[in-house]
Amino acid sequence: MLVCKLMLDLDVKSSKILIEAQTYLRATLRVPSTLRAWSARKGLPHFLANGFEFRQTDIFGHAVLLSVPLSDSPKSPTDLSRQLGSVQRHFEGIVVLVPEHLSAYQRSRLIEESMAFIVPGNQLFIPQLAMDLRERFRRRRIFAVDQLSPASQALFLRHLNLGDVEDARPSDLVENLRYSAMSVGRAFRELEAGGLSQVETRGRGRHIRFSGAPRDLFEAAVPRLRSPVKAEHWFRAPSLPKGFHSSPLPRNLPAGGESALSERSTMSRPRIARFAAGPKDWQRLQGGEFGKEVDRDEEPDFAIDVWRYDPDITSGAHEVDALSLYLQFRDHRDERLEAAAEHILEEFPW
Repeated sequence: MLVCKLMLDLDVKSSKILIEAQTYLRATLRVPSTLRAWSARKGLPHFLANGFEFRQTDIFGHAVLLSVPLSDSPKSPTDLSRQLGSVQRHFEGIVVLVPEHLSAYQRSRLIEESMAFIVPGNQLFIPQLAMDLRERFRRRRIFAVDQLSPASQALFLRHLNLGDVEDARPSDLVENLRYSAMSVGRAFRELEAGGLSQVETRGRGRHIRFSGAPRDLFEAAVPRLRSPVKAEHWFRAPSLPKGFHSSPLPRNLPAGGESALSERSTMSRPRIARFAAGPKDWQRLQGGEFGKEVDRDEEPDFAIDVWRYDPDITSGAHEVDALSLYLQFRDHRDERLEAAAEHILEEFPW
């Protein structure tokens, strides 16, 4: 009897949240947002089928699956992202988490993992629809003058580190930068708008040109450059996987943070080893059973810095580049780390 009452309460609660989400979508995006049952739910594993209430809708022509957690017991953002990632394999569209509420920490972690979510009446984050929303509301794209986008920063730093970007077209850089030609084209425009490059049109092609000495360019760009690290995660494991070869993690994950800094300066190695992972590597890392994620003060065995772009894009090798490492520590609260970063910049072969 108690179990039936609990299930009824959860069903009423999830229905209320779904109706609130529907109302929020209609008010925010001006879309009809008609909800309907998801027939493929019966094909899910038991723990997923009974762990969420699902409703399907459409937003700007995209199939969207609203997913309300049914359990009252708290789940970590990593668990939610992993479970909905499993749901995604059964749904050809965008899976969106619809919780009753999220803490600031939970929101931050979900955004880091690019997990779409809607908190009815509060926040809507669906990165997969970013382009559609811009087109729908005819918003003009305005480039921030204080920070470059990850693609623009990666392109700019690759030019300074490797010198193979000059006079290239967007299509020429797709393989090395691992961004689409459209994203590279936007980076061209952003760098030009910031006075860091010029874009020349020749026939049907657009070519990027950098004028000025590399050091002068870097100093001009410094106010717009940010740390490559967008998040750090700490793990405890029985033994540190050497090179992660015994796990499904990427091979030869480069040293990051203080570990990388110690390899380029007189600093001693940190007690806790650090590694650097780009966005796609981090997604693969989350699927590996190589250790338990813990807080920093819970005696972790190693740490992973999640980068805004793949580290080897700017270095051309399985290591982090010196300029990105400088940007990570240039304003660090630990003066030793800041001094080591300054030393790296002084030694950079312009």
